[in-house]
Amino acid sequence: MGNKSAQINRGLFPNIIESEPTICYYCFGDDMDRDTFKLIHSELIMQVQTIEYDLKLIYAAMKEGDFEENFAEIENANMGKIIKELRELDYSDGHPDLSEKDYRLLNEIREIRNYWAHQCYLDFVYIQDDDLREERFQEIAERLHYDENRTWALHEKMQALRNKKIQEYRD
Repeated sequence: MGNKSAQINRGLFPNIIESEPTICYYCFGDDMDRDTFKLIHSELIMQVQTIEYDLKLIYAAMKEGDFEENFAEIENANMGKIIKELRELDYSDGHPDLSEKDYRLLNEIREIRNYWAHQCYLDFVYIQDDDLREERFQEIAERLHYDENRTWALHEKMQALRNKKIQEYRD
């Protein structure tokens, strides 16, 4: 962590953490084992949770006024509302920080999060036939790999934007 990040972590935003560098646990096309699946699944859930929290922090820092009041205004909002409010604010000056592609992916993140939090294991664990269960598991593992890569790129972008907006707020 650099000095600026450390200052942010200890300052107004104690819950903010910097991500560790990505380690490749799986190569596309290989069969994934259950432990690797659980590890990547956990990483994906962490990414979507931090993206959602970063959206709130970015909104609070971008909006004119008191940061804490701005944050409280959106703290308990659902992700769809947060994305909508942030997009309006982001585009209000004619120079958005996030692209339309980013906003589309943010909207997809809601579906990605819901699938991985509520459905993915149910899609294979109840299959009785071992071969069919393993085949279905590998299909889901490929989807996990795909979604984790998509969320990772956005996670990194959101983290950089969050740091930029917080620094602008503090200046």
